[in-house]
Amino acid sequence: MANWIEPTEADLAANLSQGEIDAFRRDGALDGTDPVAPLLARTVALVRTWIAAGGRCSKMGPTGTIPSGLVIPAMDYAMAKVLNRLAVPLSEDRRNALRRAEEIFDKIAAGALAVESYAEDGEVDGSTLPVSSPAAAPATPERLLD
Repeated sequence: MANWIEPTEADLAANLSQGEIDAFRRDGALDGTDPVAPLLARTVALVRTWIAAGGRCSKMGPTGTIPSGLVIPAMDYAMAKVLNRLAVPLSEDRRNALRRAEEIFDKIAAGALAVESYAEDGEVDGSTLPVSSPAAAPATPERLLD
């Protein structure tokens, strides 16, 4: 499996109850289309914009995908958008999750956190660091002199 994936409704459901998703659908687009897919697409596009702004990702994944390590913070961000639309106040846990997601994305956009580059199945090189890894190699005596 490639290290960049397309978030799904199941990913969103990890953060929201089925009742919340159903309410979002009922309160959805005026033309009757399902609002979940556009929400996921907008969230992915925004995450990709932050990644591109940071300039620390050497190879972006296919359109519609984000690094698998960013799916949880992306869904935390999308969860807040759903609940805001429904005028449901965020619990403390959900506010904290949104704050952590925003902090991650701010660091990525500022170039302070590197994002793993896209890699096909089984392909690994020095630029495919997991997003949870340090943005640079660990400090060594030689690196401290750089």
